[in-house]
Amino acid sequence: MLAIAIINYNTFEKTVECVNSIFKTAKCEYKIYLLDNASKNDSFERLSELFGHDGRIELIKSEENLGYGKGNNLCIEKAKSDGCDYILISNNDIIFKEGCIDLLLDEIKKSGAFITSPKVLGLDGKQQVSIKAVKPSFKEYLLFSNYILGHFVSKKKTREYFKKNAKNVKGEVYWASGACFMADMNQFEKIGFFDPYTFLYFEEYIISEKADLAGLKRIYVPDAEVIHYHAASVDSSSKLFTRLENFKSECYMFSNYWVIPKKKLKTIRCIRCLEVLYTFTKNKRLNEAFAFIKESRRILKSTPRKE
Repeated sequence: MLAIAIINYNTFEKTVECVNSIFKTAKCEYKIYLLDNASKNDSFERLSELFGHDGRIELIKSEENLGYGKGNNLCIEKAKSDGCDYILISNNDIIFKEGCIDLLLDEIKKSGAFITSPKVLGLDGKQQVSIKAVKPSFKEYLLFSNYILGHFVSKKKTREYFKKNAKNVKGEVYWASGACFMADMNQFEKIGFFDPYTFLYFEEYIISEKADLAGLKRIYVPDAEVIHYHAASVDSSSKLFTRLENFKSECYMFSNYWVIPKKKLKTIRCIRCLEVLYTFTKNKRLNEAFAFIKESRRILKSTPRKE
């Protein structure tokens, strides 16, 4: 059976849209594991009213915000104990289009892949970057993962890089977006599910690295399509918090999975500080920019490295 893990944090309206799209489009047998991640509003009560007596949904309430990794791991462990063979991880700001879930499930069963991932579209219908066909070099990562250095790259090189990664045919990929993907439960367990250290961000890179080490396939299925609100699943009022969590996960991923030297980590920190200074000062939030600079120095020093 297929399990579907969805985490809600404050934005229950989006969660309801996501769940209803599953009800409307999925033909396979499934069970939804819906976690309210210690929302600060009445999300859990609202979701309980709507779905509390629906046998297709197990509603779970966490007393603390577990973040993305631990929150999904909680849902996965419950699904595993219920005997589910596959798990669909979905942000709550995803809308599933007709046939999407069944296409992903059919492909993962047929190919024996670890992960199948859909094409992700924005509300405007434009394709979002949801895969990386090949692993980027460290230089490519620096140039194309931030808007500061991106200004110094020619439009031609930028187009070439994104074209290299924007596959529109089914095939193996290095990286698949964490906003929505399906995984084989046994293979996922083999690599230890999500790394619990990361609260937000970089889970996809970590999974990609662990999957490569274990020789597990990730397959992009462009005929399966979802619509993504993008960033609606993260509380946008906590901008400084999310920036810091992003940097914390970034340092952890590079320290433990790409295993780069501290010198390169310092380069990344400098770039992130410039980004924050540019963005926050433009919005008259200079104190928060200084807070990021101070805290990012502490994060860099305290990032653990696995033995």
